[in-house]
Amino acid sequence: MKSPVSIAIVGASGYTGEELVRICVRHPGMQVTAVTSRQLKGKTLSETLAIGGAAGAIRFEDLSTAEVAQRAEVLFLALPHGVSAQMGGELRAAGKKVFDLSADFRLKDPKLYETTYGAAHPVPSRLAEAVYGLPEIHREKIKKADLVACPGCYPTTAILGLAPALRSGLAGGEGIVISSMSGVSGAGKKTETEYLFAECNENLRAYGIPHHRHRPEIEQELSVVAGGGVKVSFIPHLAPLNRGMLTSLSFPVKQGTTPASLEKEYQKFYHNEAAVRVLVGEALPETKRVMGRHGAELAVRMDGWTGRALVVVAIDNLGKGAAGQAVQCFNIRHGLAEGEGLDW
Repeated sequence: MKSPVSIAIVGASGYTGEELVRICVRHPGMQVTAVTSRQLKGKTLSETLAIGGAAGAIRFEDLSTAEVAQRAEVLFLALPHGVSAQMGGELRAAGKKVFDLSADFRLKDPKLYETTYGAAHPVPSRLAEAVYGLPEIHREKIKKADLVACPGCYPTTAILGLAPALRSGLAGGEGIVISSMSGVSGAGKKTETEYLFAECNENLRAYGIPHHRHRPEIEQELSVVAGGGVKVSFIPHLAPLNRGMLTSLSFPVKQGTTPASLEKEYQKFYHNEAAVRVLVGEALPETKRVMGRHGAELAVRMDGWTGRALVVVAIDNLGKGAAGQAVQCFNIRHGLAEGEGLDW
């Protein structure tokens, strides 16, 4: 067996960072050498995350880029956009492998990044190097990547739900509608009023429309899959859940497409993908079925009345939608079984 790879988790006190810590401390192919957080500096994983054993004694530290680079071969960055790009660029300059869980390296066009996030990209020269970390689409590139831009929950469900239809030509690049509902943990740890329990509980609301910041990312990756331009309408919602995401997609398909032919295309596309389960029969995805697990559940239907396909995708937004996705990419990059350390 290969020796464990030394890894550090930067920004480990957020929901995604915490999930990464829980996965990585029990991953047989990893040796966690540092977890960083300014807020939790000095506290142990046992105190903050109830992690037992030897790993529970690991303490949060506040380390500079140079210091954390000395401690690990691989860095997982669970930082806000902008901050992540700057550190990621410095770590790559130091020869380190970087798995970035922010959106900083996902968009290939620096002008589009500036338009989307309201600031110039800190290290635009690194955008061409970054590989989009969705294994089901970019596995071969991930195998050789030293900078992986791990997608979040919204793009993951949208791309997984549309890729088979676009790649096969059953769907075109127009008329696509994506409606997603995310658990509150998808917004990160925030103290703003709109994320308080009393505001979120027993409430469902749309936000970020009509121009949510993840729409350009979704269109970029779907255009690669389709081999041509793709435009989508994207409507995100905040749901009264701690974790989980359910995305419903509706899009026109080529005339003559039948329910059986559509489902067959999806089954074929994901036949060898352990992290994507295409449900058959009457079953439909539910967030409770994927909570705490790595992977997506997906179901396909045809609406004969409108001639449109309907696809429903469920994931754990902190699993396949964040931390689990990054670890799956790590496994691919280091020649390990893709499910190593993950609960499929």
